[in-house]
Amino acid sequence: MRSHLHDALEFIADVHTITKVKSTCRSTVGLNEDTLGGLIKAGVAQYLALEITRGNNRDSRTIAKYLPWLQSAPTAVQQGPKEFIECVVHIRLLSWLLLGSLTHTCLVGPNASIQCQPVPPEASCHIADHIQVILAGFPEHSKNTVQHIFQFVQLWTLYLEQGAGSPASEFHTSICAILTDFWAKITPAILQLVSHSKVLGEMVALHLMSLMEALQECQSSVLTKLIPLWAPVLYTQHAKMPGQLLVRLRACQDAPPPSVDRSPCPSGSLGQPTSVALPSLSRWLHRLQFKMGQIEMQSSAAIQFYSV
Repeated sequence: MRSHLHDALEFIADVHTITKVKSTCRSTVGLNEDTLGGLIKAGVAQYLALEITRGNNRDSRTIAKYLPWLQSAPTAVQQGPKEFIECVVHIRLLSWLLLGSLTHTCLVGPNASIQCQPVPPEASCHIADHIQVILAGFPEHSKNTVQHIFQFVQLWTLYLEQGAGSPASEFHTSICAILTDFWAKITPAILQLVSHSKVLGEMVALHLMSLMEALQECQSSVLTKLIPLWAPVLYTQHAKMPGQLLVRLRACQDAPPPSVDRSPCPSGSLGQPTSVALPSLSRWLHRLQFKMGQIEMQSSAAIQFYSV
């Protein structure tokens, strides 16, 4: 299997994979055709995340071998549909890899012999560049892309925080700085997007609120640091925030601070403290995996429709 990692990457990057799996298993008894494709993709992504992590531990250049576009920003020339689609494909692929990485972490716990982190935090800057390209082209090129973006930024935020260790550590502080820089870089692009129309503004506000609730559910310690950065997005189209959004925002703001989780090792000793609650994260990942699969099937159907 290790000799076919590039093929596996293409498998999870293909937006039509889940649709193909669904069409194949329609006549198979005992399988849920709506979820099987997502389960297979998530399983392959988990394996890929672990293998790339192992490769990175042997040679830091491994990530460049499999994801060379992570090493540089998208081209600075005029962005067109081709560049836009490439960035979307890259972000969608990263979303599955991060899902696989976090799922593996939830399964093995914080005391695994290897920390599954295939994408280095230092790639955050170039990832933000990809997102800026997508957000800049969003109104013209695709009306569904914003879902891919917000799925990814949720995963990236939790992925970085989960791998940061104890909130009291210096490494955690540096990761929080990377996250803050990431959001500071893409938030102006989000603001530019919501200024296009009230409909877009309301849609983005709902996605952003869902992001906050996901971080709260997973007991993220960076949520309180990021809410002030996100507030302008929520108020862009509203002099006064709608009641339902305001209630949800206050629930996030008033939530008790997360407690540091020390999970017991098999031997009974205390493990490394983590700033993300793994049981809550596992439940959230399970739901997100289903959503990602459904959105990919919708995207696949739309692509096939427009290519006819």
